Amino acid sequence: MYAEQRTHQMADLAARQYGVVTRKQLMTLGYTDEMIDQDVEAGRLQAWHRSLFAVGHQGLDPHGLCMAAVLFRGDGALISHQSAIWLWGLETKLEVPVRVSHALRDEDVAETERLPVTAVPRALLDYAADAKRWRLERAIAKADRLGLLDLAAVSRITDEVRVHRGRDPLRRAMVSYAEKGFTRPSAEKSMLAALGAAGVRRPAVKNSVAGYELDFFWGPERLAIELDSWEHHRSRRSFEEERARQENLAMAGIETIRITGTRLRREPRKVANRVAEHLERRHRDEAA
Repeated sequence: MYAEQRTHQMADLAARQYGVVTRKQLMTLGYTDEMIDQDVEAGRLQAWHRSLFAVGHQGLDPHGLCMAAVLFRGDGALISHQSAIWLWGLETKLEVPVRVSHALRDEDVAETERLPVTAVPRALLDYAADAKRWRLERAIAKADRLGLLDLAAVSRITDEVRVHRGRDPLRRAMVSYAEKGFTRPSAEKSMLAALGAAGVRRPAVKNSVAGYELDFFWGPERLAIELDSWEHHRSRRSFEEERARQENLAMAGIETIRITGTRLRREPRKVANRVAEHLERRHRDEAA
């Protein structure tokens, strides 16, 4: 009776832990070292380590590998680095061996899919230390789409954790997400100043055309420039409205170029020169 009960308890524990149990957990259920050795010999337990076992099978799926790693490292262990990025769904493949660390701050501790894991900001910081830039940017974009990207928390960790190889790469990758300083009046002044410095003819500002108020408009060339911000598009409604707006302007013969506040701040002269190129192209098109 007791043996059957222990077996059921072990099976329940293994089901909660992706098929992995520790020697200490088994002994809490009433197993002795001799009983454990007997189960190993009988194939009911597969020894991954003297203190760690897979129940009833040799192979572990990726979640089982993660659970084995944190159980092996003991109390306070968290899935981290690329392994955490995978566990949050920001990478498609888990790299082996699984990376495990311990939290440095309370904010670093999280849980997903019944596994202790570094919170997304910490996971991104650790990942940024070794990942190629395009992979880091892809992970950030995926986190944003999944609603996991806390901009304030990412900013806070890059301010607080100063001695970390991932700090600067993460900051660079987050530039396009940090447009909180964007204000339309200041951006309009910056754009006009950049156009003036590049010798580009001054456009009409806040002109009403085809039922829409355009930030900048050159009538003869039928070219409009719209200032854009990331925050403006963080809803499905604004996404749909902007597509309809651009289509309606195109039907009225107006080409619309969208320029972000971040791009304008970082490279105003390049932006102004590109506007000049667009104007020249539109002038040729209109003449033809």
